[in-house]
Amino acid sequence: MSCGIVLKLGVLKKWVLLGLALGALIACVPAGCAGGDEPSQEEYVSKLNAMCEDFSSREQEIGEPQTPADLVEKGPRILDAFEIAIANKIGALDAPDEIADRADRLTDIADQQRKVLGGLVDAAKNGDFAEVRRLASKNEALNKESSSIARELGADACT
Repeated sequence: MSCGIVLKLGVLKKWVLLGLALGALIACVPAGCAGGDEPSQEEYVSKLNAMCEDFSSREQEIGEPQTPADLVEKGPRILDAFEIAIANKIGALDAPDEIADRADRLTDIADQQRKVLGGLVDAAKNGDFAEVRRLASKNEALNKESSSIARELGADACT
């Protein structure tokens, strides 16, 4: 059972890193929009990478949950870090037309990840380890998809 929890927590970490990548995209684009010009893909990716690095740094400070008790303790802080670095910013990100569809999908994934991460925290608090496993699996799938998109865009810090 503890191996399953560690695996799930590893998936949670990956989810959070993916969320960082998404948040970076959002935070960077508004800064590049000054003057009314559409940001370039390079500007977008640069900002996305910065957001992912920010989230990664925050997550390292918190530490990766290793046990259900760790998830109860650290999960809310990881969720807060994800929201600050990514989830609260990604919807405002203005992407260049050539990558707008992928940027929109990243926004959708970040919204789903926020809900999944919140659910993981609640499930851990309630001792519902079956739900933790289910949500960890869902998070892993979302993380794989967002990592794939980040890789396509060249956002290496987000994969």
